[in-house]
Amino acid sequence: MIDHVFESFLETQLAEALALESESDLVALMPLPGRRGVPDRYILELGCRGLVRDPSSREVTERTGFAAGVWFHPRYLKSINASLVVTLLDPPHVFHPNLSFPFACLGRMRPGTGIVEIVYQLFEILTYRKMTIVEWDALDREACAWVRRGLRRFPVDARPLKRKSVLISGEESAT
Repeated sequence: MIDHVFESFLETQLAEALALESESDLVALMPLPGRRGVPDRYILELGCRGLVRDPSSREVTERTGFAAGVWFHPRYLKSINASLVVTLLDPPHVFHPNLSFPFACLGRMRPGTGIVEIVYQLFEILTYRKMTIVEWDALDREACAWVRRGLRRFPVDARPLKRKSVLISGEESAT
């Protein structure tokens, strides 16, 4: 049985993903065809700066470039399990209170949350615009304690996800 509402949702997500990608220097989305040819999975690459921790030296350093998978499972519009929706792919040693490879806690998500909102939420986490500072609520308690000590300036990457368009002499230009 074909779920026409879900198929329509997936088609809308593809259009919105392509629009977001065209408006951003930091986002690359690769749609992966699902059943009936409509993408239900995406490989998301974010060219933003975030933090990683070397597993042997325990040193925290900046890194540019992160990859995640996004999956809109068949029951996505009815119920949500956030750990099924977003999966961290690379690097495995990302350092953030809301992340513990391969899991990401984006906060409260409702069924039907769109791809653009998911990308924004992950972007805000990776760049340290959004984080939990309560250890019992953190996926990585050590990162949470580190953040509270204030050893770094935040956000790590202050660039906007989308370019701002400005009107110059009657022509639209990205800045």
